[in-house]
Amino acid sequence: MATEIQPGIYKTTKYLPGFEADVEPGRLVLIRTDGEFAPASVLLPVRNEHNQWNFAMPGYKVPAASMHWCETLEKIPHEGFYRLTREFKFGDGGYYAPNAIVQLGYTPTADPILFIARRRTPLVSNDLHFTDKGVKITMEQAREMMEPLAWLQEKTE
Repeated sequence: MATEIQPGIYKTTKYLPGFEADVEPGRLVLIRTDGEFAPASVLLPVRNEHNQWNFAMPGYKVPAASMHWCETLEKIPHEGFYRLTREFKFGDGGYYAPNAIVQLGYTPTADPILFIARRRTPLVSNDLHFTDKGVKITMEQAREMMEPLAWLQEKTE
């Protein structure tokens, strides 16, 4: 019996049967399993806002005869905020210090990107700024050098 697929973001490694023209290997996808998306639906990224993807709905329902395709997906760390557990050097002298607050995002092909938190000068409000220019990292680095952070999300009215 196939393993039940968990919702979340993944990188595809194979074409989705029946939807080969739309869902090919090497794509960032969101898997939803709730409500009308059950047992599993594939949503593709359509718009990036604040270094996080919005995904197109309703997506592509995984055909019942192809549920084994879900086992070929590569689970990747969620987009969001992290703490670096070690220093990170990149490019020609770029450096992020240990314990730096970073935001993890992805390209449409599921390549991870780090965005460093900055306080603006002059300080106008007490919040952190994440630029839209990040640094590409490897998936191995995304898994090994970051620890997830928790934050309070304000409710919209």
